[in-house]
Amino acid sequence: MEVLTKTLLKTGKSRWFSAIIAAAVLMTSAAPSQAFMPTPPRVERQNEATNVQYRRPGYERRGNYYYYNGYRGYNYRRPGYRYYNGWWYPMAAFGTGVIIGGAIAQPPRYERPAPVYGSRHVQWCANRYRSYRAYDNSYQPYGGPRQQCYSPYS
Repeated sequence: MEVLTKTLLKTGKSRWFSAIIAAAVLMTSAAPSQAFMPTPPRVERQNEATNVQYRRPGYERRGNYYYYNGYRGYNYRRPGYRYYNGWWYPMAAFGTGVIIGGAIAQPPRYERPAPVYGSRHVQWCANRYRSYRAYDNSYQPYGGPRQQCYSPYS
């Protein structure tokens, strides 16, 4: 190749030689058409959104009357009825709210207060067991779970 290059340079045909080399490089460096990523196929999408008319749960209208949880409402005051959204409904219409509200607002459970031990008991257990805790009256033995401390003063 060197000999050919030197000969062409001497004869003045270097311009012609450089054009041939450039064309050869250009043709061999071009990627084949299969190497390019194909365009994804076009898929027609349907509109996935659905128009929905929402109603308030338990509240509906039948004719000239409104119903709440299956109970008919009246547009005038009645004894034992409650006013809601412009209509009077019986208390039973609101029963689920009363049950759920009552379950949520239960009174706190009574827990028995912790026993109060005398200072002699605490002192005896602390002297006997190095891992003694006075607030729960227990100690940690070498083998097993925590144990209650029973003293002659308890």
